[in-house]
Amino acid sequence: MLPARPHLPSQPCPACGRDVDPLRAGRVLWLEDGARFLCGGECRARFLRGEHEFDAPSARPGAGPPLERPSIPDLVREATVVRDSDDGGDRPEARARRYDPVAASGLALLALGLLFLTPSRGLVWIAAFLVVLCAVLNARIPLTAVRATSSLRVVAPIGLALAAVSGVLAPDPESQRWALVGAAIAAIAVSVRSWVHSSLSASLRSGARELRETLPLRARVPSHDSSAYEEVPSARLRQGDLVVVLEGELAPADGVIEEGSGLALQYPRAAHARPYDEGDFILAGTRMLEGAATIRVRRTGRDRGIVRALELGRRKQQERAAASRLRFALTHWNWVLLAPVAIAAFIWSGPTGAATFLLGIPVLALLASLDVPLDAGALASARRGMFFGSSRALRDAGRTGTAAILLRGALTAGEPIVQQAHSLGSMELGRVLALAASVEKAAEDHPIARAIRRYAEEHGDASAAVRKERVRAGLGVTAVTSHGVPVVVGRRQLLLDEGISVATADSDATHLESEGLTPIFIAIDGHLEALVAILDPVQVGARDAVQRIADLPSDVFVLSGDDRRTVERIAAQLGAPQVKAPLLPHERVTEVRALRETGGITATIARGGEDDAVLAASDVPISLRLLGSGLEDRGVVIASHDVRDAAGALWVARAVRRATWRGIGSCGLAATLVVLGATMGWMTPVLGALCGLATEAWALRAGSRLLRRVDLRVPMQQ
Repeated sequence: MLPARPHLPSQPCPACGRDVDPLRAGRVLWLEDGARFLCGGECRARFLRGEHEFDAPSARPGAGPPLERPSIPDLVREATVVRDSDDGGDRPEARARRYDPVAASGLALLALGLLFLTPSRGLVWIAAFLVVLCAVLNARIPLTAVRATSSLRVVAPIGLALAAVSGVLAPDPESQRWALVGAAIAAIAVSVRSWVHSSLSASLRSGARELRETLPLRARVPSHDSSAYEEVPSARLRQGDLVVVLEGELAPADGVIEEGSGLALQYPRAAHARPYDEGDFILAGTRMLEGAATIRVRRTGRDRGIVRALELGRRKQQERAAASRLRFALTHWNWVLLAPVAIAAFIWSGPTGAATFLLGIPVLALLASLDVPLDAGALASARRGMFFGSSRALRDAGRTGTAAILLRGALTAGEPIVQQAHSLGSMELGRVLALAASVEKAAEDHPIARAIRRYAEEHGDASAAVRKERVRAGLGVTAVTSHGVPVVVGRRQLLLDEGISVATADSDATHLESEGLTPIFIAIDGHLEALVAILDPVQVGARDAVQRIADLPSDVFVLSGDDRRTVERIAAQLGAPQVKAPLLPHERVTEVRALRETGGITATIARGGEDDAVLAASDVPISLRLLGSGLEDRGVVIASHDVRDAAGALWVARAVRRATWRGIGSCGLAATLVVLGATMGWMTPVLGALCGLATEAWALRAGSRLLRRVDLRVPMQQ
């Protein structure tokens, strides 16, 4: 039975007398003797005029203790019903397997003790049986740190069983005893694998746990009753649901703010905050510092950004990277590769050779070399607000040979300003700017259009009436005034296309371009009337980002729709000699595709939304704006909107690639030694088991090593 829903009593509107729900009051007035909840603006105006015949009698000011005014978040919390959830505990089989490593190690130590205590043949057989039983328990241990399949987990236990058989089949009691001693020591080495895995992956697990702790277990959703809310488990949220996040609370799911605004962290565990408004995308785990918001859920459960980052290697995806193909072969065709070699070793050196091979072959170390750097890279990136959409995106980013960076919004602030405006004709400059601002309303989403409109408003120029506005993508806007006079606002090429001469301002425009400014021409009735200089400030750290990408190494191209001289001037300041400009929007897409054909894996850094077409044309789209679009699933999204973090994401991906191949090389060397030792007879099962354990420890340490390298080279924002 559900608990009773809390109820806030209705109060009469002081002006009209109708009942008003305090949580849904149209207007609230805070007076010295308490709050007044009114129907709306009309009742508020009547109350302020003194028409409050339905107002309840109140105490005189100062007659009693001051009334504490409840905040709206407090009212919402008071009207929230908590729904209980049934949280299942550990499954019985999970609790049983938790003690398997202890039992296996105990059996191995017991077998070793029996062999040293007495040479009795009966006890030797018991020791062999204990080693086999230890092998069976080791086959049950899940080894979740490396996500090993059951076929990989049984490789070393089968080697243990063969080592026990080899000891029993020894020709004399002394050889039999020492062979079983070696098998028992090998059993101890195999049994401590889970502890070794757990201790060496502790840094990864603690980092993942910190991020998971930012995800709230419960969410506040609107109830069917408009005056109440329900608090439900976050796991019950579905795409399209509404959740309410108040000041100081964490967002339970990824979604778009539908109502409200406030100040929240850039991403979970971020050091800086930014304002959020309606239409902004917010990640699960982000803390709302000020304000409140109603969020329309986009992604829940394992699809949330934080969870996807922590489970990057666990998702099944079609990947073309060599490391991914190697992992597929290792997990699906392992015994097809291992069985022929084990049989050959058995024929060549007997059960001892086969046992040595199976105990020493570093299949688990190879699996760790493929997974651990990937997990560490995804974790380190997520802690810095850099989210890879898939393991394929991370591996492709590590192979990037060419980086195309869009100038506006990536290397520059993306919010240009009008630095200066020059009159070139007979018309008054204020009137020209007013017409230009009216024309630019047709392209209000473009940053240059917003800059011109702001400049006109700041200088007190009233807007003029225009019609027949036409936006020319990448060039400008044309329109006609109410008197039929044509107006053209845009780049040099647009005016030339319209048959308007720009010769009188060409030298001034060239001078502006040489200083890194963007000239915008304004022509009225076929005559050039004004020249506007647009300044888009360079992002803080843009030069460092360009240099980091170039040092990967990677070729850096700056793409822009601005005039070439302007782009070359800015690119020279950033240390990027290769420029592609001026480019119309569709030409940027074509240029990125051409770079893919000639430069290998190509990453494009741009702002999501207006630059989605360019991002979609690249191998690795890196969006500097969090939108929750499907494009982010195959690329990288930078929640901080900082191009330095985009460069850091490419560096992390390259470090993951290097760590992966370094681990694969170590496993290849160890496998060669084990195969030679097993077939030639100079390696025993105990040496094989110790070699396998040491190789696994080396591969597992790659995660902590990579985290330390990332902390040194890509420090988190403070």
